[in-house]
Formats: sequence, C-alpha cells, structure tokens
Amino acid sequence: MLLLVKLSLLIGVASAARILGVVLTPGYSHQAFFKPFWRELSLRGHQVTTITTHPIKDAKLVNLTEIDLGTFADDTQGHMHKIVELGDTNLARQVRYMFTNALPTVDKLLGFPPVRELIDDKDARFDLVILEHLWNSILPFAVRFNCPYIGMLTIDAPNAMLKKVGNPIHSSLFPDNLLPFGDGPTLTERVSSFLYELGYNNVYLEMEELEKELVEKHFGSDYPPIREMAENISLLFVNADPIFHHNRPLVPAVVQIGGDGFHRSPPRPLPQDIQLVLDAATGGFIYFSLGTNVRSEFLGEKTIDMMLGVFAELPFTVLWKFGGNISRKPRNVVVAKWLPQEDVLRHPNIKLFITQGGQQSMDEAIQSHVPMLGIPFFGDQPFNVRKMVNRGFGLGLNYKNLERESFRQAIVEVIGNSKYRNTVTKLAQLARDQPMSGLEKAIWWTEYVIRHKGAKHLRSPLLDLPWYQYLLLDVIGALLLGLSLSLLTIAFVCRSLIRLVRKKSTSSEKKSS
Repeated sequence: MLLLVKLSLLIGVASAARILGVVLTPGYSHQAFFKPFWRELSLRGHQVTTITTHPIKDAKLVNLTEIDLGTFADDTQGHMHKIVELGDTNLARQVRYMFTNALPTVDKLLGFPPVRELIDDKDARFDLVILEHLWNSILPFAVRFNCPYIGMLTIDAPNAMLKKVGNPIHSSLFPDNLLPFGDGPTLTERVSSFLYELGYNNVYLEMEELEKELVEKHFGSDYPPIREMAENISLLFVNADPIFHHNRPLVPAVVQIGGDGFHRSPPRPLPQDIQLVLDAATGGFIYFSLGTNVRSEFLGEKTIDMMLGVFAELPFTVLWKFGGNISRKPRNVVVAKWLPQEDVLRHPNIKLFITQGGQQSMDEAIQSHVPMLGIPFFGDQPFNVRKMVNRGFGLGLNYKNLERESFRQAIVEVIGNSKYRNTVTKLAQLARDQPMSGLEKAIWWTEYVIRHKGAKHLRSPLLDLPWYQYLLLDVIGALLLGLSLSLLTIAFVCRSLIRLVRKKSTSSEKKSS
C-alpha cells in the first residue's frame, strides 16, 4: 500500500509543469477573472508563477509564486475618464486612444525590477506561458522561455484577434464586439461594421509598430516579428458562449470557457452592515454599480442628482457602489466605496442590477438570475447591453442623454415585468448545461498543451493561406479564364461554320449560273 502511495506521488510530480501567467491590465475585473484559474492549476500540482497587479496572497497555495505589481493597480483611471468622454466621438478614435494610451503602463510593468529580473534570469525555465491576450508586447515571454503559449481573454475575442489565430470572421454575420450592434444588423450597421474592420486593421498595424519598440526595449532586438509570434499561439481561451455571444464557427484553437460564471467564487458572508441593510429591504433592493474601470462620479453632478431624485420616489432600497461622497442623498439610498458584488447579487431580496454592461458583471448577474438595466460606456459594454436587450432580460439606456422619466420608467418596467427575470433564469440554465464547466475546460486544454508541448496540429490552415486564395480570387480567375476560353472556342467554331456555309453557298451559286 505504501509503495502504491509513493508511486502515485511520483506520477503526480512527473506530470506537474512550470507555468508562467502574465496579466498586465491593472483593472481588478481583468485580474479577478484569472484568480480561480491560477488557484486550480496550483492545486493540481503545477508550479505557477504569475505577474499580476492583484495577487491572491493565499499562503495555502504553496505552488503559487506571485510577482506583485500592486503599485500600478490604479494606473489607468485617468485614461478611463478620457475614454468615457470620447464616447460620443468616432469609435475608431476611442479604440485607438484606449490601446495606445495603455502602452505606457505596459512599459512600466515590464520594466518593474522583479519582472526585469525574471526576464534576465538565465536559469528560469517554464513549460507553458499563459498570457492575457491584449498586448503583443508580452508575446516574447514564450520565445524567451522557449515554450508554447496560451492566450486568454476576459471577454469574447474581437474579430481582429480571431483573424490573427486563423478563425474566419464576417463583418455582417458577426459584427465586432466593440460595436454596439446585435443580431441581424441593419444595412447601415453592416456598412459601419465593414468600414470599422478596415479601420481597426489600421489601428492594429499602428499598435504593432508601437509594441515593436517595447519588445526591443525589454526583451531585445533578436526576437521574431510580432505577427510571427502571434501566429504561434497554441490556444486562445475566450470568455464567451453560444447562448449569449455570437453563435459562430470556431477553429479548434479557439476555446470558449464562458457561460457558467468561470470566475465565480463560493458564497461568502456579506459585511454585517450591508447584510443588515439588505435583510431589512423586505420590499426589495436595487444594486447599482458601474464596475471597477468606470466610476459613478464620471456620470456628472447633474445626472447623479437626477438619479437620486428618481431613487427617492421608488419603494426600494438602493445600494450604490460610489467612490466619492454624496450629499443630500435620500434615506433609501445606501452608498459604499466597495462591495462584494457576487454576494450582493446572490441576496434573495435583489430586484434589479443597474450595470455598465461589463462582461464579468453580467456573467455574475445572469448566474444569480438578476434582471438588468444597462448603461454602457465603452469597449464591449454597448455590445453586451444590446445583446441583453435583444435576448430580453434587461433594458439599455444611453448615459449621454439620460432623462429622468426614461430612467424611472426603465427601472419600473424591469422590476415590475416578470418576463425579464424569467428570461435571465432560462438563459442561465442553458448556459450551465454543458458537459464540463468553463474552468474545467480551461484546465483540461491547458494540460493538453503541456502534454503535447504545444498544439501546432490545431493550427488553422487560414494562417498559411494567401489572402487572394481566401477570397477565392484565383478560383474566380480560373473560372473566368475557362469560361472566356470556352466562349472564344464556341465563337471561333461558330464563325468557322458560318464561313464554311457561306463558302459552300457561294460555290453552289456559281455552279448554278
């Protein structure tokens, strides 16, 4: 028996891998999504090292080493306010600003001394690198440690990223998730989607040049081109599912891990003061939060005063995540700078979630069967809210022209009409009905890549196909050439026959005369 135990331990050690996880986006919602993944990988015996702005800090996870970038956790708040202000302008301009102005933060994170030491450590070895697939400038980690890599996104992949892994895209069937279009886009939306794809390609090329400088600065000049490194991806994990997102064809290298609350944590007791407030709200309560990147203060004083006036008229308690102070707030409004959102959404007295439409927030609300009122600002939020409205489990409003009566009517409609809660409950049941959870799927495919030292056999043939072949220009050309030759042959034969007939006719006439 003792021998069997020893053999089991040896097998477990032999199957363990050294994994490096790199998540450089400072936002808490981005970081929180990865935490259950790192935890589960380390519990399975893998030696996991993460570079993160929000470490888990759990002494029980002896296989987890964390390089803490916490000093940069709030480094993007000024940029976020500017992005919100750009909401009414050209979307391409907003996207360009969003990505290019995040690069200085990535630059600082890569230059952080512990990260610098890891890059320069000649003895460091890893079997797999897992990257938040937003920044090309971190792709060299896989080249530096000569191992395969997996890309991972906290949202569904934008079309440009799917294209880079060889997944077919279609601007009319599947508009990009940074566009506020839902299913069955109109002609105007399809034209906008097509033009956006062209514009985004230019932004991506611009980003490649900027990130090339970061690669040379932090890793060296002897690294492959960014495009080549990007195409060497083994798998791309996306936080999406066919119930809520586009029901699109996917190549084997793209793995959907969303739908069942990938990042959800087990229920925990609420802070006592919040618990007492929500328990006392026997008539129900509204939870209002714009997430971690968008702050409620961004709404402006006029809009905030309007909302407070509406809340004062409602027979519900309102729990509002608000970073600043609110003077003259109604008695039924409770303000807190931080709230354990998942556990608030699990409370049985909740009636409505007013949200910015972030992917993680909506996942948590769907899993808790809570209908929503979406007020999107940027990124994938307008797309998510449009989907929410189309699917029928919430309503959406534009924060730029938010009016008192439309705001109040939307709240009353979603709370008072049971169809919204019934729909979100049904969608949650559909999303959870899978052969394995998203986390289990991510773990299985991660270990698959480790076992096979990569997944080049899953590489999409589209990556090796010239653009003119993908567009069938050579096939169309060959068909047109064949058709032209056939028509020319037919014309030549007909002309020859006509000449022959005319010649015989002329000869007969001469003989007759």
